[in-house]
Amino acid sequence: MIRLSQARTKEWLAIHGWSGMLLGLLLYAVICTGTVAVFATEIGRWSSPLEQPASEGLQPGLNARVQELFERTNPEWREDMDLFAMHGGRLFLRFMGERDVEGGPQGAHEHYGVEYQLDPGSLSILQQTEGTHTDFEARRTAGALSEFFVDLHVRLHIPNPWGIFITGVLGLAMMVASITGFVVHRHLIREMFTLRRRKNSLKTARDVHVLAGTWNLPFAFVLAFTGSFFSFASAVGLPAMAMVVFEGDQERALEEVFGAPPAHDDSPAPLANLDTILRDATDRAGVAPVFLSIHFPGRADASVRAFLPPAEGELSGRALDYSGASGAFLRENPVLVGTEPSLGNDVAALMTPLHFGHFAGLLSKSVWFAMGFAGAYVTFSGMLLWTRRRHDSLAWRRMAATTRWVGYGLPLAMIFTAWGFFLGGGAQSSSVFAAQWWAFAGSALLAAIVMLLSGQQSRRVLLLLSAFGLAGLPLLRWLSGGPGWGEAFASGHALIVGMDWVLIGAAALCLNWSRKSLPATEDSSATLAPEPA
Repeated sequence: MIRLSQARTKEWLAIHGWSGMLLGLLLYAVICTGTVAVFATEIGRWSSPLEQPASEGLQPGLNARVQELFERTNPEWREDMDLFAMHGGRLFLRFMGERDVEGGPQGAHEHYGVEYQLDPGSLSILQQTEGTHTDFEARRTAGALSEFFVDLHVRLHIPNPWGIFITGVLGLAMMVASITGFVVHRHLIREMFTLRRRKNSLKTARDVHVLAGTWNLPFAFVLAFTGSFFSFASAVGLPAMAMVVFEGDQERALEEVFGAPPAHDDSPAPLANLDTILRDATDRAGVAPVFLSIHFPGRADASVRAFLPPAEGELSGRALDYSGASGAFLRENPVLVGTEPSLGNDVAALMTPLHFGHFAGLLSKSVWFAMGFAGAYVTFSGMLLWTRRRHDSLAWRRMAATTRWVGYGLPLAMIFTAWGFFLGGGAQSSSVFAAQWWAFAGSALLAAIVMLLSGQQSRRVLLLLSAFGLAGLPLLRWLSGGPGWGEAFASGHALIVGMDWVLIGAAALCLNWSRKSLPATEDSSATLAPEPA
């Protein structure tokens, strides 16, 4: 490995430790929520199931219903139209236009329209919402639990662009910790297989931290790099490129990256048959589209872009462009950047599967979950080890107590957020998001109160509460109107039964951990004590 002098090793070790400590708690939150968000699709299907399972893709047979809703929608809202499937296969049809901002400066506009949620079988309207994109997301009850976790991971529920910016900075901090961790461990290969078993030993705790960290280093770097890419690529990268290369002309930059828009022609023309486009896209890609984006529907210059997920054996999806008036296939468009296939686009397209781990179904998601869990443990244990070595200081003892509160309290809050989802009405009530927030905040407050106990007692109580919360979720899901196991199997919802058993197994693990003695990183000497006179 890299050989450094003792002084330089201390410098790199300090960088490694402080990069983790300064943003460690937020980084731990992002990793924990990201670990759960890996299974966002499965959580959505488990928490908001339809009577009969439906495909996540768009299937032919939608054209007549879409054309009907197109005709009945306010023409002012028909500048853009989106058709997509999500949350267990539910269909969403969205029409958007522009309107003046009420009470805003003169000339200010906002996107405004209507969103229809359709039953994938009967195509009847399940929910209709009028407003902005924010209104749609706030009132979309189906899948609200998975969206809560995804938004918590992506931007910590902080308004844009600040939330995205903060998680991007956290990704950079994780990259610093990964690189410095690689540098300071001079015997990295040996440390990957070293575990000294000594009862309540600080050396054993350090070995476990190093063992998990070394095996997780490549994965942590990949996650940090791809997460930072998603945070900064659009928020910082494109404006910076426009400033440097295109002298501040962002419209010219967009045209160069995504291609020039088609010739303007606002003469009326009927919208092409969407069933024909769906069939053609499926034949070309071997998989059904999940999203149709239609610009200027009902006009001669209308365009349709079909987004398709990765086909079997592929890592990235595809985007196919069609004429919105004739339905003729125009070209395959790179999903991310450019107008022609390129090595740069191929590399950029790999960011999504590498970050989310959904390229091989449940198998790859399970691996990403396990590695994310290890990453959370490395962050948590690293902060405890850092504060444990400085427990003579009152400030560091307080930091240790805060670390334990976040470490055990955040998973507890996430568990009882699911309780809030079901107690708030699940997929039927518009107040479900508020119920989730109250459950999250209440659980965090409960954890803070429990932390007033000794280190051993607080850890045990929080783990017992987590075990109770996990074990109760399957029952609560059923009591709130979800299908029982027999009904779930009969209707093809085997995923629901599998998720229930995963939760029961996780509850058993929490119960088992609560019975074990306190790790050396959290012994009584590191708990908050009165400041000496």
